[in-house]
Amino acid sequence: MANLLIVDDEVYAIRGVQEGVNWSRLDIEEIFTANSAKQAKQILLRQKIDIILCDIEMPQEDGIGLIKWLREKNDEIECIFLTCHADFKFARDALRLNSFDYLIKPVAYDMLEERLDKAIDAVNLKKEEQRILKYGEIYLDRVRQDVNEKSGIKKSNKEIVDEISKFVLNNLHEDLSVELLAGQVYLNPDYLTRIFKKEKGCSILNYIIRERLRLASLLLIETDASINEIADEVGYPNYSHFTKMFRQIYGVTPTLYRQKFLTGNITGDCAIYGGITEKKA
Repeated sequence: MANLLIVDDEVYAIRGVQEGVNWSRLDIEEIFTANSAKQAKQILLRQKIDIILCDIEMPQEDGIGLIKWLREKNDEIECIFLTCHADFKFARDALRLNSFDYLIKPVAYDMLEERLDKAIDAVNLKKEEQRILKYGEIYLDRVRQDVNEKSGIKKSNKEIVDEISKFVLNNLHEDLSVELLAGQVYLNPDYLTRIFKKEKGCSILNYIIRERLRLASLLLIETDASINEIADEVGYPNYSHFTKMFRQIYGVTPTLYRQKFLTGNITGDCAIYGGITEKKA
């Protein structure tokens, strides 16, 4: 069953659709109506809407503006646009907003029923796909749990975090992500993120950044490798990004850091870790 929102500034146009469409043929649970984009937004914020039958030309804010606002919040709602003019600009904008259909007024009610029926099919298909994804995730979690139980593995949060920390240190040059690390210990990424922060006092991404740049600082001091070589070795193939992150943590560029050490103005691992924010590792 789908919920439908009809948006049109002409009351008679809405009434015509309500009375002209044979709703008994359609799998519609509830119909909402709005006479402006403002009213439509209020309904969309309160109600679960699956399909919008939306006029384009309306005062204050047109249907295109309404659907642009909607797409920023929810891409799952199907939209059928209605307009009095076969305007190329309207059609182009409707396509860009991934609308389900674009109809010219006046539209025959049997045609409108057909398009609504197809939109309902699309809504039901999306709902089914979401259910499959949901149950698939539940199934994978159960499989991971069964694997751990059958292998006799019952690790504490600390042991799990220690294992992840060790993996990170051994693979700093690789493209690391929370999803990849979670897969190493058969855990949900969100769950791993929570227990890691609880044990380490920082997020996984911040830990990766900190350890990459700690290794970089040691390589700058103890080797004569080029800055590019060191950046690549610690997982930063982009030299500019590496320099930016290094300066954020140490307060100086990698080149200046090495120069200061060689002149005796800096000693050992003097990383400044305060103020680090969530960054892409």
